[in-house]
Amino acid sequence: MIIFCKKTDASMLKVDFHSPDFLPAYGLTFVIIGARHKNNWIFIRNKRRKAYELPAGHINHSEDADDAARRELEEETGALKYTIECIATYTVSEEGRDRAGRLYYAVVGVMGGEVDDNEVDEVLLCGSLPQKLSFPCVQAVLFAYLEKYHACQINSR
Repeated sequence: MIIFCKKTDASMLKVDFHSPDFLPAYGLTFVIIGARHKNNWIFIRNKRRKAYELPAGHINHSEDADDAARRELEEETGALKYTIECIATYTVSEEGRDRAGRLYYAVVGVMGGEVDDNEVDEVLLCGSLPQKLSFPCVQAVLFAYLEKYHACQINSR
């Protein structure tokens, strides 16, 4: 599935979704986690960007994407007990620059762990996408994909 998105500065961005095991030639850089807790989505307010976003981060050189996703979920949300799965690899193309990451879906049963307050101002439980977003174009596209995945999970029960 390919989605084109017009950014606020009128430039275009292309987001493409692939199978979870897809590995682009230029590698993976990010992990983004759509996490649910008590029938709400978990968002964090990034300290530097002063806006909300899905829990996310860079994949360190010493870890794989799955380890990075678990680390970021715990550090940014305080998740203690959860299930997590990779649901897609996504690629973002913008002005000749390509980046890729893995998109995860998590269900958090227990929160309350330590949150990295160097990166996170607030952990927000919300039923929908917050208004003030970091990277609004990409976040909206990824969130729509997560909502569809979540709806399929509910309907398959």
